[in-house]
Amino acid sequence: MKITSEIKETGESEVEIIGEIAAEDFAIYWPKTIRELGETVKIDGFRPGHVPEKVLVDNLGEAAILREMAEQALGEAYREILLENKLDAIGEPNITITKIARGNPLGFKIETAVLPKIELGDYQTIAKKINKEKAEEIKVEEKQIDQVIDQIKTEREHAKYHDENPEDTGHEHDKDNLPKIELNDEFAKSLGNFQTLIELREKIKDNLRLEKEARARELKRLKIIDAIRDGAKIAIPPVLIEAEKNKMLAEMESQVSGMGLKFDDYLKHLKKTREELSFGWTDDARKRVAFGLIVNEISRLENITAPAEELKTQTDLLADRFRDAPHSRLEAYAANVIVNERVLEFLEGVK
Repeated sequence: MKITSEIKETGESEVEIIGEIAAEDFAIYWPKTIRELGETVKIDGFRPGHVPEKVLVDNLGEAAILREMAEQALGEAYREILLENKLDAIGEPNITITKIARGNPLGFKIETAVLPKIELGDYQTIAKKINKEKAEEIKVEEKQIDQVIDQIKTEREHAKYHDENPEDTGHEHDKDNLPKIELNDEFAKSLGNFQTLIELREKIKDNLRLEKEARARELKRLKIIDAIRDGAKIAIPPVLIEAEKNKMLAEMESQVSGMGLKFDDYLKHLKKTREELSFGWTDDARKRVAFGLIVNEISRLENITAPAEELKTQTDLLADRFRDAPHSRLEAYAANVIVNERVLEFLEGVK
């Protein structure tokens, strides 16, 4: 396809493409469009796929057919322009037809957002500085262990109450009215592979320590990324921020649904619309987008990829859970998770 185009930057990670598709290349889409419309448009007296061209033009109008031609031609032209000019477009483009007539070139203007250019600065030095900071000592206090055991004990007492009172289907009970369970070795044995209450307490202590260590690691990772972001130059287009806000809204809806609630009822309770709920999320969305862009850029610079075997394993696990999802989407998600983790491990390891 012969395309002439001029590309210019119009804003933060936004470009405008002005051009034309040669008349002879645009004309190729006429018979294809006539054939496809003839198979879908219903015209009295004619079977689908057997509508004469003149009848189709008389009923639909030449302008409607040209618009359909333009949509098909511009779809292919847009892909060619992106490939030829190595543009990483994101979101839906805004396409305007500037000139259209049979036997003439097709004029167009396309406005689209592109992946922003990133200048990360010396991210390894930033990571190294934070990695050298003295970590806070992780402690598990006895009262924290007591809280976990008390929670388990209360849940067991609640379950025992309902076993003894099946007619009571409520879940709000005065703690003093629940049957009492003694905290002893028998209680520990009832929970699994424990012989004594001391063993149970040690296991809870280990689990709490692991949780605290994981949380400390997560906070350290976020600190490194935040510091890299503060020293970077990133122009984030609005389309990415809006897409992230929509993603955050979908995540909240999933969480609310997971609790057995209808999201629309939840919004009514808050007296807010979806737009009002997400209005204040812009800063958080911007940070989340920046996180992804930074990790993606570091993975490119450090040539960090998802190993084939690990990628296959993770994709297969996802496929078992989401049987109706396209394999390509699951694989892309798995690759993103793996690469993100490996980038964060890389940054943690910079000494």
